[in-house]
Amino acid sequence: MTKKPRRRPFVMLNRLPLLAVLFFPCFTAASSEPGIAAAQGAVSSRNTASVLAEAFEQSAQLWRRDAIAYARLPSRDDIGQMLITYGLDAAGKPVPVSQQEIVQDSVVVRDMQPLVGAVYREYLMTQTAWFEEYGMLPDTLSFHSYQSLRQVQVLTVDAQLLSALGSPDGKTVELKTSDFPAFFDENQDAETELPTVTLMLGDRVTDAGEVIAIDTLQQRYSFQGDLPEV
Repeated sequence: MTKKPRRRPFVMLNRLPLLAVLFFPCFTAASSEPGIAAAQGAVSSRNTASVLAEAFEQSAQLWRRDAIAYARLPSRDDIGQMLITYGLDAAGKPVPVSQQEIVQDSVVVRDMQPLVGAVYREYLMTQTAWFEEYGMLPDTLSFHSYQSLRQVQVLTVDAQLLSALGSPDGKTVELKTSDFPAFFDENQDAETELPTVTLMLGDRVTDAGEVIAIDTLQQRYSFQGDLPEV
């Protein structure tokens, strides 16, 4: 009896590389997408910060707050006491809204105008925060008036800026507050996420990402001129 030779199974070896290429790229691409997205996000954020920095350098204006407040240093008897801050309720009557402990580093601040009758809104600021806002510390235990020295850089949002920032419709764009010049250098490596801000065509925005209404800007700030060239 003659034995028939066994046939070896036919395998498409020449097509295996092709099948592997067709099958495995989906895993490769999926595993690399988070890294690519993170890199693109970092580049996008840095580009946004660069666009904002250049826009403020070229077109920003300086405005100074017209804030005037009464302030005094705390007395020895004040230290350790609680300062109650009053506001107005729906009926227009003064009600306590918060309280803070007076410490050695405190500055007691009072609004210029009373809430009602002889009731004023008083609150505390640290001496550092007060000095940054008003430029000098109170030196008496009685209230005296002080003019704010705080200046802000204000930029008008125009169509060219929206386009440079990647606005999808040319009318609005959403940005990270951390991309604005006042925050970018100190927060680019920080883990804390700052909130976002939505800019609209015609908005006035500060270098800290704060949108200021035109009426508020004109009523509470004084125009100081264009930003000096560096």
